[in-house]
Amino acid sequence: MAASEKGQETTSRRRFIKRTAVAGAGVAATAALGGGYLPGSAAAPASVTSGRLPKEWDEEADVVIIGSGGTGLAAAIEARDAGGSVIVLEKMKELGGTTKLSGGVIQASGTDLQKAEGIANDTPDAHYEYWMAASEGIADPALVKVMAGNSAGNIEWLESQGLRYTSLSAVSAIPGITEPGLMVPRIHYLEGDQPGTRGRGERMARVLFDQAQRKGVRFLFETPATALIYDPTDGVIGVRATRAGEEISVRARKAVILAAGSFDHNKDMARAFSLQQLWALETGVCLCNPGNVGDGIKMAMALGADLASMGGTGGFCSPSIGYADSLPGIWVNKAGLRFTNENGHYSYIMRAVFNQPAHTAWAIFDETTKNVGGQAVGVGIASGKVRTAPTLEALAGAIDVNPTQLTATVAQWNRDVAGGKDTLFDKTVGLKPIEAVPFYAVQVTELNLGSHGGVKINARAQVIDVNGQAIRRLYAGGMNAGGFLGPYYPGSGTALNSTVTFGRIAGRNAAAEQPWA
Repeated sequence: MAASEKGQETTSRRRFIKRTAVAGAGVAATAALGGGYLPGSAAAPASVTSGRLPKEWDEEADVVIIGSGGTGLAAAIEARDAGGSVIVLEKMKELGGTTKLSGGVIQASGTDLQKAEGIANDTPDAHYEYWMAASEGIADPALVKVMAGNSAGNIEWLESQGLRYTSLSAVSAIPGITEPGLMVPRIHYLEGDQPGTRGRGERMARVLFDQAQRKGVRFLFETPATALIYDPTDGVIGVRATRAGEEISVRARKAVILAAGSFDHNKDMARAFSLQQLWALETGVCLCNPGNVGDGIKMAMALGADLASMGGTGGFCSPSIGYADSLPGIWVNKAGLRFTNENGHYSYIMRAVFNQPAHTAWAIFDETTKNVGGQAVGVGIASGKVRTAPTLEALAGAIDVNPTQLTATVAQWNRDVAGGKDTLFDKTVGLKPIEAVPFYAVQVTELNLGSHGGVKINARAQVIDVNGQAIRRLYAGGMNAGGFLGPYYPGSGTALNSTVTFGRIAGRNAAAEQPWA
């Protein structure tokens, strides 16, 4: 370090220590309430540093980003394009976060691809109305407008990075959202992918990573961030992290961006903020990045950050009996009653399952469906997960469901099938009778796509504290942030839209900050 730089660091360090004498009490109180730790106590993950300005900085850049998923990658590219130097801290061995594990699809409105496919009248306004309706009034209108308004530009930007989108599909129907203009095809698929396939989020992450590296972004893998370094006057000025078992200090000359995902695998946070997420973790399978345990959220909470739209989740059913046309069946609760269209919007119907007594639903099917299911059903029978009985009454006893009502529900279903119409929920697929003995039941569990909610941000992607003020030099985006989703996931490609939208905004605005020293 040059002598002039050492002098600046000494002056800054003295100024910092003096200021924390005033600010320490407030930071300590916030940390205690927000899940951080009191200054001076043993360091813990996702805590705030107060009163400990590093003697030396081990690394430094204009913008320091925590997390190398889609949000972090988009932010890194935009910050570099704006002229800032960038370091990305990643706790895992590899890049990508949940984006890498996703289908790689993104929702957008008013795009050239839509127009080429004959969807000429879709607008960001209609897209906004759809997302707000699906959020059931929970989402922040300002954030949703930004997502919808930037969506077409996101597609153009992604294609400028080397990706190409060539096909579309629509979101599956959601009860109560019936206006045709709100449900047009907006889900954009990468070239080579098709509607109904898993997609290639890994390819998207790799393309953005390669671009970021070409532009000079530095990636520090296996370097988990453990604390934000905060100055009461200058704001967030750096990050503490662990590298090869040693603590390092990373100076952020301009700003820090939180892009560390949500609390998908954190049972304690789920217990506090999202009971459906807790249920999914305890009874189902979480498909998210194992590193998503809420680190970024807790770091921000320790600085007094507010939270937004906590409590929702995204989920898909397991098994797909009753949901898939090829595997006919119905779902019943403990009373033996159907409660939803089993082929409805995947996240909406899983919310409906969670809302049943004891969060329990059973897929009911017969020998015909069992034979179609083949080996998978056979394995379930052998393990005891799939129950079987010669009569519906006996099956009801095996799964602790009201036998009279289960028999009546199946009888009603068979009458509806014979008449060609589901009179309860207007289900249009899998209209096959349940009559070939023996009968079967398997509990419906969740293939979890992640928790909803995170730190509150504004339209500039700045993190907002509990008093409604922006925390200086601290930005967030993607699923590390909250405010743009409701109680259930509103459709494939929404998360990647938020990732690209707020990652790009955060990167540009962070790079535009004036250096603190």
